[in-house]
Amino acid sequence: MSTKLSKILLPVSRQGATDSCRQAAFGLARDFAARLEVLHLCPAAWQRLPYASEISPFYSEEVLDICREQVSAEQLEVKAWFEQALSAQPGAPADFQCIEGFPATNMAARARVADLSVVPSIAARDDEFWTAVRDAALFQSGRPVLVVPQETPNRSGETIVVAWKDSVESVRAVTAAEPFLAKAKRIVLLSVAEDDNDDPSLAGMADYLALTGLSVETSRIASTSDTVGKALLLEASKTPGTLLVMGAYGHWRWREWVFGGVTEEVLRDTIVPVLMAH
Repeated sequence: MSTKLSKILLPVSRQGATDSCRQAAFGLARDFAARLEVLHLCPAAWQRLPYASEISPFYSEEVLDICREQVSAEQLEVKAWFEQALSAQPGAPADFQCIEGFPATNMAARARVADLSVVPSIAARDDEFWTAVRDAALFQSGRPVLVVPQETPNRSGETIVVAWKDSVESVRAVTAAEPFLAKAKRIVLLSVAEDDNDDPSLAGMADYLALTGLSVETSRIASTSDTVGKALLLEASKTPGTLLVMGAYGHWRWREWVFGGVTEEVLRDTIVPVLMAH
């Protein structure tokens, strides 16, 4: 079992990141002795030009100069945010990088060469920028994402609740959580029953984790009148400092399957940090 994180990615806008994301990312870098990359995803100057079918070259260049000034101002603003964050988090090695271009494309590319990306929940930060960044990290990088709500404790992960489903996504989530599982004091493998049939894979995964030296509890609850997402969040929130681990579903039919489904519900409503893997 891998118990190491080498590189953590914290994407930021011109305003930086939420306080909870900042604390989570710097805290993980310190706890795991990992390198933290704070990545400013900045739309390029040419992407900011107003659309026009006919525009004079002189006017176009003048507007482009203004857009370049905007880019420079934003980079200075977020660099100042980084310096302040770094001074407030001693012991966490961190680098700052700014990449101009399409935020989603650059996010996916940088996330592929990191162990983990830290992003805010939908409720914590919901706009066009963060929607694109969150989706790219979760569904286009092949790497796990830590989703952090607005209000979250400084320390989490002593208890880990794994939302288990007999699926490839759940297996990937368990694999992604290995560094956290190794440090946890309590691990609960949780299955939400949507019918009366037993799920033999629940005991199978518990047995596998036991072979790696982990002590695992299993729990199977009924979703009753609540949705699966609400049932998961209710169980995960019962113990302070819990980290929820789950698979993320819906890349190919994301409009029908993710938004309106369990993944979207947890991304929006979670009050605990969630480690997701697609």
